[in-house]
Amino acid sequence: MKLSYRNENDRCYGAAGMAIGLVVFDGEDMLAGISLDAPAHAMMEMNQDFFFTGNPSLSAKAAWNRVLRNFNLMAAMMISNVMCRRLVLDNGEIDNELRAMLSDHILEEAADSCSLEHDEAVRLFEKDYSYLYRVFNHRGVQSLAHDFARNLSNVRCMSRSEMLEELRGLSSL
Repeated sequence: MKLSYRNENDRCYGAAGMAIGLVVFDGEDMLAGISLDAPAHAMMEMNQDFFFTGNPSLSAKAAWNRVLRNFNLMAAMMISNVMCRRLVLDNGEIDNELRAMLSDHILEEAADSCSLEHDEAVRLFEKDYSYLYRVFNHRGVQSLAHDFARNLSNVRCMSRSEMLEELRGLSSL
């Protein structure tokens, strides 16, 4: 089993999920735009702050918090991508094999980008996964995801402000 997209519609729902994940994790400031015509790994165009590599003017604690926040946003996008495709598009569930694959990817990234201990990374993954599972099982969020995916399919790309306009209904849910 792979995490790759099955078709264009699956890709639209993956992008919708990532956008929703960014908004519910208060990371929309990190997004510059979305393009369905970009390669899968570059579909979400992130601003330069997302690719934080350090800054000598920041304290070690501030730098660590920034790295951890960006990791958590990446994890939220990855989980949201899969959840939107499986729970919303397919109206199904995430089986144990897919959940394990998702967990493995995120735990590996936690070790590589943040040097998190395995138990710390597992706790973060479980917390994010549980929260996003509730988000994507909400009927209002599902309706927004369907609308977002359909509109993205029609326009092919969105700026950050267009994405936020599409998802403004999340604030009332």
